[in-house]
Amino acid sequence: MPVLRTGLGLVAAALMALPAAAQDATVPDIPAPEIPPIATPPVLPNSTIPSPEKAAESAPILTLDQEVLYLSSAWGLRAQARLEAKGEEVTAENDRLTQLLSSEEARLTEQRSTLPAAEFRELAESFDIRATRIRRERAQAVQDLNAWAEADRAAFFRAALPVMGQVMQDRGAVAVLDRRTIFVSLDAIDVTEQLVAALDDRIGDGEGVVPLPEPPPSEDAP
Repeated sequence: MPVLRTGLGLVAAALMALPAAAQDATVPDIPAPEIPPIATPPVLPNSTIPSPEKAAESAPILTLDQEVLYLSSAWGLRAQARLEAKGEEVTAENDRLTQLLSSEEARLTEQRSTLPAAEFRELAESFDIRATRIRRERAQAVQDLNAWAEADRAAFFRAALPVMGQVMQDRGAVAVLDRRTIFVSLDAIDVTEQLVAALDDRIGDGEGVVPLPEPPPSEDAP
């Protein structure tokens, strides 16, 4: 089963450092949007032992891989595709605004020698405030996208719980554990693939369950 992993290679390029006229502004670099990682289990050496399918017919414990379950499901694949597309939009807008600020900074630099010091200082301060606002808006856009990815993943697991419970009962088990927290287990008790198929059938891709965030309004839209 092909698995897309976290870390989608989305590079929402941070706006370039504020120009010389705006060096007093202090705004954190813009992080890249990505699917937040599933809660990391304890780092344990673990493995599975090949076994015949009938060995798990009456197993009281079943296992699954949460990350594989999410990223291989129709829901997770849809979320990754949406996140990648939105990440590219964020990158493109960051690039556009970077070029815009760079051009304005160049024009301001050209005016420096022709304007009275007080007037130039006023223009420089205005530019500094605007550049800071733009960077904060872009940082908020990334934060909103990451928050959406986390909320969408949480909604997936909430929707998946009843299906997991049904599979557990059908197999006569009493618990389903994340296999990454187990030292050794039989591969026959792993129900990840079975759950992916059941979830795709029962809950689908989750389109619209958690609406995508609207981009923040900007006075600098083209």
